[in-house]
Amino acid sequence: MTHFEQLGPGQMSPRLRLVTAVDDQSARPAPSTGPARRLAARARLVRLDVDGVFSLLMFLLLLFSLQLGTLGAALLSLVILAYGAALWRRLWAVLVPRTFLLVVPGFALLSVFWSQAPGDSAKFALEFALTVLAGLLLSAARNPHAVFRGMAGAFLIYVCAAIAFGHQTAVGAQGGQAFSGLSDGKNLLADIAATGLLISLGVAAHAVQRGQVGWALAGFGAALVQFYAVASAHSAGALLGLGFGLMALAGLLAVYRTGVGLRAILVGFLCVCLVVGAASYEWLSTQLIELGADLFDKDPTLTGRTYLWYRADQLIAERPLLGRGFYAFWLQGDTDAEGLWRYAGITSRGGFSFHNTGVEILVQLGWFGLVTVLLTVLIGLGLLLRRFIRRPNLALCIWMSILLYELVRTPIEAVGMAPFYFSTILTFAALASALGSGKAETASEPASDERRRARAPDRSRRLLEPAIAPSRRLRAPTVEQA
Repeated sequence: MTHFEQLGPGQMSPRLRLVTAVDDQSARPAPSTGPARRLAARARLVRLDVDGVFSLLMFLLLLFSLQLGTLGAALLSLVILAYGAALWRRLWAVLVPRTFLLVVPGFALLSVFWSQAPGDSAKFALEFALTVLAGLLLSAARNPHAVFRGMAGAFLIYVCAAIAFGHQTAVGAQGGQAFSGLSDGKNLLADIAATGLLISLGVAAHAVQRGQVGWALAGFGAALVQFYAVASAHSAGALLGLGFGLMALAGLLAVYRTGVGLRAILVGFLCVCLVVGAASYEWLSTQLIELGADLFDKDPTLTGRTYLWYRADQLIAERPLLGRGFYAFWLQGDTDAEGLWRYAGITSRGGFSFHNTGVEILVQLGWFGLVTVLLTVLIGLGLLLRRFIRRPNLALCIWMSILLYELVRTPIEAVGMAPFYFSTILTFAALASALGSGKAETASEPASDERRRARAPDRSRRLLEPAIAPSRRLRAPTVEQA
């Protein structure tokens, strides 16, 4: 009796079963490459991302806050709360690792107990907490590049509206004109345009990496429009910060896919620069003032900043440890605030600062507040640099360049502490990005050749497993069975 005659009806040799299973898989029809596939690809291109939609809505409301007024603040609060509700399943996992960043708004809220205007401090501290929450949520987006596209769209819309409907303002010792957009603040317009330029270039870099021609052209086109707005505003702080931000973005993009050793050397050099910069903070401030005066035809006081700092020193000396309370100084009716508004020609009697982040914090929260903020930023920076050494990606490079742009401007602008302000969201989102961007963050990065080769055998084994498994369970018939 032959081997095939030993098998009963409907039975098959293990070897034949393996060959048949493999042949069945190869006989399956190939995926369609016709109109159906093209239609599916187009559908994926226009698919909306929840994080991207909320990013667009939030930054539109932030940028047009002056025009929307109280309604804009209310809508922004609702959007942030709705964003948190949309992510409620993983909200706890997002916030717990980022708890240290909530210490800053927590200290601001605590200042209610010693504030000279407790009601106003409570209101602004709650708004500040919502602003920080928005930044933390954006930093944990599953698709960070959708967040960048939403932000880039909002900044482009605002800059285009400012160019179309904006106006000029007087600037410089010789009575020149600078572009101020939809408000009287040329520094605000320049800050918006410079930030949008960095984000647009980040979107373009990601599109080039993925071969998305449309997004790449849109990103570079938006960057050109925003550069025109920055140059027209004649803002020393924005242009200097933008220069550092662009250098950082270019450098990070050049090295983030190299070896760990080279990234560690770059991070070490950056740490040395930060330490030196912190140690010579006053000297750098003086140099920025002189450079602004030389390049942008400004008076040596950078439009009265030195007098503001002189008055701030007197205010800090009165309450050095805890300050006057969060946003308890720039209030209508306060004698000192009214005098500074009159000196600076601020007829609206609002929307002003001491144009120095450290000075602003000292006036509001004292030395305890300044130390709290510095420690929080240092912890965030340490985590961010460690993440860049160990597991870098393109989104991290964009966040780091934005953060450097904000930090460079701290000697001559108040950065990161204003409630319902776009730079506050970006600063805290950049610091929180060190803690990951969700499960899909690595999916946006193209896999290296080595990773593809390492995964290829596993995939082929999984394809053949259904055919191999039966052959392990079956035994060849013996002579006794025959």
